[in-house]
Amino acid sequence: MAKKNSRSKVVMILAVLVGLVCSIYLCVQRYYIEENSMAIEQAMDYDAVVNMARNDGYDLDTALEKCRDAGITSFTIYDTTLNKLTQRGELSVITKLGFQLYYPQFHITNLSYDYYLIGKPKGQKDAYFDEVAQDLKNRLGSDKVGRIENDQYRILGLRGVMPELGDLNLGIMTADANTIASHGFHVILRPTNYSNPTPEQVAGFFKRADTIQNVSGIMFVGKEVLGYTAAADSRKDMLTFTADHMKQRNMPFYMIESVDQLQYNTQDGMYDLAGLLHYRTARVYAMAKEELEKITPEEAAMRYYISDLERNVRVNLFPLYKKPLHGMNLTETNLSYIKIVSQKLQERGYSFGNASIMPVYYPNKILLAVAAAAAACGFLFTLNLLIPLSDKINYILMAAAVVFGAGGAFIAQGALFLQLMAVGCATTAPVAAILILVDKWRKMKLNETVGYGRVIRDGSIGLSCAVAIAMVGGLFIAALLGNIRFFMEFDFYRGVKITFILPLILITIGYLYRFPFFGQTVDSTPNFIFFVKNFLDIPIKMGSLVLVAVLGLAAFIFVGRSGHTAGVPVPGVEVEMRRFLENIMYARPREKEFLVGHPAFFLMVASVYRKWPQIIHYFMVIAATIGVGSMVETFAHIRTPFIMSFIRGINGWITGMIIGILLICGLAILQYMTAWFGKRVKPRD
Repeated sequence: MAKKNSRSKVVMILAVLVGLVCSIYLCVQRYYIEENSMAIEQAMDYDAVVNMARNDGYDLDTALEKCRDAGITSFTIYDTTLNKLTQRGELSVITKLGFQLYYPQFHITNLSYDYYLIGKPKGQKDAYFDEVAQDLKNRLGSDKVGRIENDQYRILGLRGVMPELGDLNLGIMTADANTIASHGFHVILRPTNYSNPTPEQVAGFFKRADTIQNVSGIMFVGKEVLGYTAAADSRKDMLTFTADHMKQRNMPFYMIESVDQLQYNTQDGMYDLAGLLHYRTARVYAMAKEELEKITPEEAAMRYYISDLERNVRVNLFPLYKKPLHGMNLTETNLSYIKIVSQKLQERGYSFGNASIMPVYYPNKILLAVAAAAAACGFLFTLNLLIPLSDKINYILMAAAVVFGAGGAFIAQGALFLQLMAVGCATTAPVAAILILVDKWRKMKLNETVGYGRVIRDGSIGLSCAVAIAMVGGLFIAALLGNIRFFMEFDFYRGVKITFILPLILITIGYLYRFPFFGQTVDSTPNFIFFVKNFLDIPIKMGSLVLVAVLGLAAFIFVGRSGHTAGVPVPGVEVEMRRFLENIMYARPREKEFLVGHPAFFLMVASVYRKWPQIIHYFMVIAATIGVGSMVETFAHIRTPFIMSFIRGINGWITGMIIGILLICGLAILQYMTAWFGKRVKPRD
């Protein structure tokens, strides 16, 4: 059958090569987009910094200059509260004792309110009172807020209860925001949504924002974005109203990524708003304060640094330590880890300022269709490695594959089709890479064991070929999923765990078809039944149970460590190794590749050349598939820049090959030493 379908397989390979050219072109386009999006905005909470610096004895100018030296470019500013303003002495709140005021000197005669907000005496500049009065009316309603005429003081009557009234989110104070801007920093606005917002309330927020200088973006606080309303009939109109105001002001939407690093912290209306803004968004990394307290400043710096490199994070929002390190005050402690981040990013060619906003990019439909059609032909080629089909059947299936791939690229509007194609590439590429090489060595007639030198030579060549074949699948994935929705992770690659497991199942099927277990291959239904019956008749021993338990644990770790929701922890030693590799390499290779899969590839070759037991050969084939499969799956992380995924695969190949060669050398030395000791002991016997 292999000879009968050789022509159709050549046509499939040619189709894949044509698709590969298109994929490479699309990947180059993607590279330039990512390369031109290298500006990072580094931000801190303004109020938190001011309070911290004041406690450490710094005035505002000195504190902000220290922040600038550490690499801070922006400050976030939140809605204020009555509690914050009264604690700062900007305003005062008084109440009644029965039917009398505590402070009769204010000459308040209208005692129908529960509390009274006192501004600065008339004649003195008051940058807060009028804005607070407007915000209270917007939040509470005009019936609960009223101005009280007085010749000496600005006074506002309030109806409500404490402490809720004191903690009520009001609005962003223009005076504070412009203080940030006047010191040369950008301002990131962090408003809270109104309860059942109206167009007048949303417009009022943006009208105030127009009076603030150097606004770089908006980052909403709470469970909703500004303008989101519970009323379904007006929700779209209100979000459109918010989006229109943001577009008029060229104001990007800063979205904080989720704690599992997948998509974003959920806020009602956020994805609809991002779509209305045509994805003029930036990804924000904001480590939880509780998490920061558990790690060292050096580790905190590495997490921010890696987030910018690997996840298209363009806004770093830094939390603050609560306790200082030995020999440093709290301001120095917090700015020290931020400065490390800044230095590392500058060394990698990043700049600081307004966050880079990726352009709205979608690949050319024709090139995408060709790539998708070629990928479908690649799936068919892998099918033939598992179940050889005749040329006639292959041509029919190939025509269907081209129609499916090209038609799907033109017709599909959502991400599902692209996700399915990517899963197909991630599954079939590693299977094809290993089976092609397994077939090559299976056809070799070895009448005697081959030396370790040839194992190293052929293992190096074979691994390079396997990596090249698998890389083709990775390039297809990078091209197919390369659009703005995947860049910013509004869509993302699904089926991570499936694409780790399914290749192993397929490679096992291919292996049983090629190599005899219990004396014959599993290439027909009777042989499969024979295999199952013999497999079930295997006597179970304690050693076998231990082996199964070890393999089960390895499988649990292998699957559990994949994806973003794994519950398998990373040991401290491994974390240290990762940080070391991240510091010395452009892109850290994945452990599944350079520690497991690629060294196992050399052992797979050795098991053939040195005539090791069949079961060892099978497990090495499985492990080698894990390595190249991991490399392909790396390209499915579209939020990671393409060039980083590519170099990560190259680094994994090189380091894995070095470890594999050293492993074979170690085995050779061990065998020679064992043989030498055996000869020395034999005469004594």
